[in-house]
Amino acid sequence: MKQYRMIQYGAGATGKFALRSILTHPQLQLVGVGVHSNRNEGRDAGAICRMPDTGVLATTDTSALLTMEADCVSFMPWDPYAGDVLEADSHSGRMFALLCAFLESGKNVIASAPNSLVYAPYLGAETMARLEAACAKGNASFLYAGISPGYAPDRFVLGLTQISARIDTIAVREIMNYANYNDRDTIMGLFGFGQDPASFDFSRVLGSFSRGLGASVAMVADGIKAPLDEIRMNIEHVVTDRDVEIATGLVRAGTVAAERLSATGLVNGKARIVAEHITRIADDAAPDWPHFGIDGKEGYQVEIHGAPAMKVELELGAFGRNPMADAGWAVGGHITNSVVALCEAAPGVRTFLDLPLTPGAYRMST
Repeated sequence: MKQYRMIQYGAGATGKFALRSILTHPQLQLVGVGVHSNRNEGRDAGAICRMPDTGVLATTDTSALLTMEADCVSFMPWDPYAGDVLEADSHSGRMFALLCAFLESGKNVIASAPNSLVYAPYLGAETMARLEAACAKGNASFLYAGISPGYAPDRFVLGLTQISARIDTIAVREIMNYANYNDRDTIMGLFGFGQDPASFDFSRVLGSFSRGLGASVAMVADGIKAPLDEIRMNIEHVVTDRDVEIATGLVRAGTVAAERLSATGLVNGKARIVAEHITRIADDAAPDWPHFGIDGKEGYQVEIHGAPAMKVELELGAFGRNPMADAGWAVGGHITNSVVALCEAAPGVRTFLDLPLTPGAYRMST
């Protein structure tokens, strides 16, 4: 059985799940771990993800990782803002530069960040040129994979269209309650939960989702050969009528408690492909907006009107499991299950439109 040497870059809340997925896959051999925090410097990879020691010690030294012999990098740094990767001084720009450096060093890269790279062709000629040049220099390939975006609003949808004889409209929604998501920068900084809507600048979160959610719409449109006129972004918000305590602090009455972001792909002037991100910090916030399932839990909805007409709900955290933890497992599984296909692909920027199906090989429990 052929082995692929792996570097895990980023071992935070989601990266830990990818690390475990690497260590439990018989074709993947962990050779390096890159971390950002000094507290993880020198720690064994197994200890970081609550597994037995591996002998692979984490490092903050990116130059050592760049020169390390490896076949593929699972690139998962923290990047909640999905900024413009061409802004060199931004966090997303710096992460993009490091990603390109890994490619130039001869390593394939499968990434869940920068979040704006969901579908690189959507970001324009300059971004694609930089990625393709890095791939050419290192004779390597690049792929973005995640859960939302990076699976649910794009690859999952495209899989369903395999049985379509006619497609009238596509709508996909991520419906989440972020009350227990303990990342203050994301919850109160990016989304603006707990902020006064009169003074909060919603343009940053709208720009972030235009690059992420908008890219998913573009990928679906390209996959079903539906030329888009444009992709329109929109955001709505609802305030809470009471104080609500969440993991990141107190959300006071009169401040933002729910947001509904949408990316709408127009074909011949009509809305044909719509992707939405509906986020609440209380289940009863924005009661008129769509909820998930009969009990209002979290998950993903896909509606395809046409022949056949389909409605599918995907729930992570089913059967009493933790939804946020299962989202981490999903990202880690998607990335690591795609490694072999990426390593065997021709050099260049790859998407799920030109890679084969990557099922969960060797994932059956013992």
